[in-house]
Amino acid sequence: MAMYFTTDTHFGHPLVSALRGFIADADIKAGYDHAVAEQGIAAAAQYVKRAANKRHLRMADIADTDAHDTAVIASINATLTPVDELWVMGDVGYRTSMEHIRHCLHAIHARRLHLVVGNHDVNFHHRELDGEWHHAFATIQDSATVTIGGVEYHLSHFPYREDMDGFRDPTGDVSDNAYDPGYAPDALPRDGHRLLFGHTHQHTKAGRQTDSLHVGLDSWGLKPVSEEQVAAWFGAVPPSPVAA
Repeated sequence: MAMYFTTDTHFGHPLVSALRGFIADADIKAGYDHAVAEQGIAAAAQYVKRAANKRHLRMADIADTDAHDTAVIASINATLTPVDELWVMGDVGYRTSMEHIRHCLHAIHARRLHLVVGNHDVNFHHRELDGEWHHAFATIQDSATVTIGGVEYHLSHFPYREDMDGFRDPTGDVSDNAYDPGYAPDALPRDGHRLLFGHTHQHTKAGRQTDSLHVGLDSWGLKPVSEEQVAAWFGAVPPSPVAA
């Protein structure tokens, strides 16, 4: 049995589906693919936003959410074995029904699923609604800590609290609310532990400091991240000093 980590599956969400290249409109899909080849996936995501705005289209008009969800589930199932455990660190689904999200979760072949709650989840700030998830998740927490190779790692949907300062990535390779200080109270304070996080939808793996690793689907080719990959990443990156 091994542990895997992922976040921001966003089942049923037109915006995320389209920005990941699951696009039903043939012209916009062709433009997206060209942008990926010429400029990279982050630039392609920006192209989709511009193209939809120019044509006055909603993301729901152009996204292929079914193809997105099928691809995410297939990628997870191709990586895990049925005896493995998967930590899903928030934003399981959005702009869709709980019935659809349940269907997607039940299609994942894992021994156990664990939820770390994200800002788009129905029980974010409403933990009385945890029962909506009991059909799928063995544990439900706002944050968690796991041990990999004798080292403790924090799990949170968000980057560390100190990083939630309104920073605007000059590359544009993050979601619009990536470092929204409004979410700072929901984020963990930096305390010397290493952190696995999501929320930002960045296509790069490194956090803003070397104590943090983004494990979201956008930076790992829609694949969950293994314990071995986590240990290998931090094995090459020294810990950051804890801020005073």
